[in-house]
Amino acid sequence: MIEKLSEYLNYPILINIAVVLVAAFTLNLLAKRLFDHNLRKAKNSDRRTGITFLRNAVKATILIISVMAIVYSIPTLRSLAVGFFAGASILAAIIGFASQKAFSNIVSGIFIVLFKPFRVDDIIKINGEIGTIEDITLRHTVIRALENKRLIYPNSVIDSEPIINWSIRDEKAQKFMFISVGFEADLDRAVEIIKEESAKHPNLLDLRTQEEVAAGAQLVDVQLLDFKDSMVNFRVPLWARDLPTAMNMTWEVQGAVKRRFDAEKIPLGRPSQVNYSGPQLQQPPSKGDTTKQ
Repeated sequence: MIEKLSEYLNYPILINIAVVLVAAFTLNLLAKRLFDHNLRKAKNSDRRTGITFLRNAVKATILIISVMAIVYSIPTLRSLAVGFFAGASILAAIIGFASQKAFSNIVSGIFIVLFKPFRVDDIIKINGEIGTIEDITLRHTVIRALENKRLIYPNSVIDSEPIINWSIRDEKAQKFMFISVGFEADLDRAVEIIKEESAKHPNLLDLRTQEEVAAGAQLVDVQLLDFKDSMVNFRVPLWARDLPTAMNMTWEVQGAVKRRFDAEKIPLGRPSQVNYSGPQLQQPPSKGDTTKQ
């Protein structure tokens, strides 16, 4: 056993394998440093996306070439591999069928990088999940979702799914804040408080034009939606520089409005239910009941 092992793995072969491993490690390290340096210098998402995808492609190429070089450097494995792939047409068909998905993911990844439906650092929504594109590899796309969890989609899947992209053209985001007050509330005062607390927030963007400001357009537009379930329902559109900022701002403004409402005795809306307690209807006697009415 030891003699056979020493025959297969003699010193020249071990040296060749060591050279391949050292070369692969060195190339991978140099490529990583080069791509990381360019990523730090990249100013826009398009460039970061291309660099990230190319980095992953180079890493995969180095790995594949290294494995092939190691197999080729061992005579027994080399002859076995040559005979294996030369004569096994059925196996080749099986491998071809199994690699369809892998090839589809690679092609979809290339299309994603070329046509840019989303880019690294873009904020998207897919299948009800909101997250930030973290990485695009040859096989899959990694999304950092809420609660710091990672969603991993094969490129062929995410390329065919409809997505919402908050960053594709303009990173500014609008969030609707919904607030309800009771019917007995002072509506004018409630609207005034909502406007004041919204305008105070430092992350609120003023997107009014000079003409709109001159015409007296309000910074905060409080929209009365409807009257429902004994409540008056308002909708307030708020703009921020990006979606995470808009979401946090909405939550903070809601808390500030609630505290002001409590201080000024303005009741929040509460769904009410009316129970009918009128006279009960007399049930008709059953067929077998002979009691005189």
